[in-house]
Amino acid sequence: MKLTKRNRLIITLVITVLVWAHVLWDYTHGGIPVHYLFMNENMPPFPNWLGAIILPFFTWVLLYRIHKRVDAPDAKDTFRLAISRFFTALVVAGSIAICFELGIEIPGFVLLGILGLGVALPLYKSEFLLGWVLGLSYTFGAMIPMLFAIVLAGVLFLFYKLGRAVVGLFKAKKA
Repeated sequence: MKLTKRNRLIITLVITVLVWAHVLWDYTHGGIPVHYLFMNENMPPFPNWLGAIILPFFTWVLLYRIHKRVDAPDAKDTFRLAISRFFTALVVAGSIAICFELGIEIPGFVLLGILGLGVALPLYKSEFLLGWVLGLSYTFGAMIPMLFAIVLAGVLFLFYKLGRAVVGLFKAKKA
């Protein structure tokens, strides 16, 4: 299976409909909530409707990046691998969101685990980011997970590349 333009469009449209359905539900049931960075009300608020505008574009860009990587003739990553990465991130992010809603203090430990795994695994890839954002969007809106994912992807990219460089140095010393 390939991530064709038609498939990318369908996925983006489904996400758009779902996020706008959520915003409309909020609007008709007490108002559209806002979210603050670091849960600090002194920071500027991000209403859910703003995320509903930006999330489809974010999704389209990430799907395009996944398509360019997995559908290339010399691709190392397969579409099946991209799907498994996406669902892994979706489940982890969804678990964090559920724990946050229930008041369970485990998300910080999960984040430390993600940073640790980022040394050995390419967790900065687009499918991880998309799963992460979609998994957290219901609880935190779309904007804060998108901003966090962009920063986290940069950090994970550095961790992964530095980890590979250190392993390469050790291999070179042994040889």
